[in-house]
Amino acid sequence: MNLDTSYLGLKLRNPLVASAGPMTQTAERVERLAEAGVGAVVLPSLFEEQIRAEADRDERLAEAGLTALPRR
Repeated sequence: MNLDTSYLGLKLRNPLVASAGPMTQTAERVERLAEAGVGAVVLPSLFEEQIRAEADRDERLAEAGLTALPRR
């Protein structure tokens, strides 16, 4: 059965879309979703403020001679 579809100009192999959540938090989990056959994956948004805050934190830790804390 052919389930090909189009969404916002993207050609998908089926209309099943995995939303942003626990199953899209790591590359390995996204790969598992792709292997399971999802048509697309929605990833969590990245905000410039969050990226800058983490970079500032990492810089302060480096200046203090510490390594960066693991990201959540």
